[in-house]
Amino acid sequence: MIKRFHWNRVANVMLLLFPAMVGLFMALSFFSASRFSISAFEFSVELIPFQRGDTIIFIPPVGELRAATHWLPLAVKLTLLNVDLENLVAGLETLSASPGISFLEEQLRSRLHYYLLRNSAITFVCGGGAVYLASRMRHLKRALLGGLLTAVVFVALFGITVIRPYNLEAFETPQYRGAISAAPWVVNLSEQTLSTIKTLGQQLELMTANLHDLSVQLDQVRLNEPYSGPRVLHVSDIHNNPAAFDFIEKVVSSFAIDLIIDTGDLTDYGTDLEAELVSRMSSLPVPYIFVPGNHDSPRVIEAMRRNGAVVLENEAIELNGLLIGGVADPSAESSLMAVAPDQDLSEAGAAAYAHFIAAGTMPDVIAVHNPLLGAPFTGLSAAILSGHTHRAEVRFEEGSALINAGSTGAAGVRGLQSPQDNPYSMVVLYFDRDDAGRPFPVMADLLSVQQYHDSFTLKRYYNR
Repeated sequence: MIKRFHWNRVANVMLLLFPAMVGLFMALSFFSASRFSISAFEFSVELIPFQRGDTIIFIPPVGELRAATHWLPLAVKLTLLNVDLENLVAGLETLSASPGISFLEEQLRSRLHYYLLRNSAITFVCGGGAVYLASRMRHLKRALLGGLLTAVVFVALFGITVIRPYNLEAFETPQYRGAISAAPWVVNLSEQTLSTIKTLGQQLELMTANLHDLSVQLDQVRLNEPYSGPRVLHVSDIHNNPAAFDFIEKVVSSFAIDLIIDTGDLTDYGTDLEAELVSRMSSLPVPYIFVPGNHDSPRVIEAMRRNGAVVLENEAIELNGLLIGGVADPSAESSLMAVAPDQDLSEAGAAAYAHFIAAGTMPDVIAVHNPLLGAPFTGLSAAILSGHTHRAEVRFEEGSALINAGSTGAAGVRGLQSPQDNPYSMVVLYFDRDDAGRPFPVMADLLSVQQYHDSFTLKRYYNR
């Protein structure tokens, strides 16, 4: 009799425990995901059962980084959903002002309580529901007890895996997977670099004013050769650097720019998050022509169009008296960011040349990302604008101005690793008309600003 009673008790416990654990597994697998924000970044977070104790940060589509931050049996996965660029600078200032990683700890801790309460309630419902369905008699009391047991087990697991002993310092040596493995600078930017970025806009503003004063003085040298055409600002290879738009805005205002031509690589990975940078472009007071580079995906191109840019992929448009043709980089058709082989680039340039010849509308200005795409137009178009190399250059050959704007974004975050080799650069083109009435660049100003130093250069090139 005693033995029979003992086994009945065991059976009752198993009838309660097993469905409760099934409910817990269902809650973690299907309902643990939740959205939250840390400073300028919006994430989704989820708990993955039966995994080793890693925290995984997934940045689509460039890959993930993971660190062994806690014990078994739950993994924590954070997926980056969005970045609020307006709050990003403020967030960087807070991060650089906080010792170590205390800023992140405070932000994470403030979200843990809500997440714990939310998922405790979910596991209570799932566990209780599973026990209720598994019980032949459909006992409500047994279901409530099962739900409570499930919630208690969840809180215990959450505590021993996520709260104690969670080790944020593990992110000092993370593992990388995907394209991000080639860019560990995403995590290892120093506080000194962040502090320097904060003052970069002020530096560019001061330098741009000085550059304008120098340009005015240069204008006095050749007053007997006026020009009546538009002023075109050529920019390229911004590579996600918001400071580039500070520079562009000042030059547009100070140099009375009529039109901007961007020869590509606005982003690094072509993601939706990076495409948010486009909003800065839409606030500029002059038309913005964009020719995609190998780092600009179809989603970036679509974002440019939505925000008012004129995107030229293999076509021409007339603005301010100039017929401007654009040839997109072949790699912009996908999100792979690969540099196309030279043969493919040459063939794409030749096909574009044949297209414009067949249309009978040879553009006055040809804009391309890779210089190889523009080679067939030498001697036929008055100006051929390009980027890609991150090396600014102005040449006049065979009746064409061959212009490379360098990198207006100083090669982006990668440029921080060797700032002396990656200045901010752009070119201002001044157009006039020849005796036949066709536009041509009478001169060009190459503007170059060194990173983190109060130095700049303005080189004026004459086409006569």
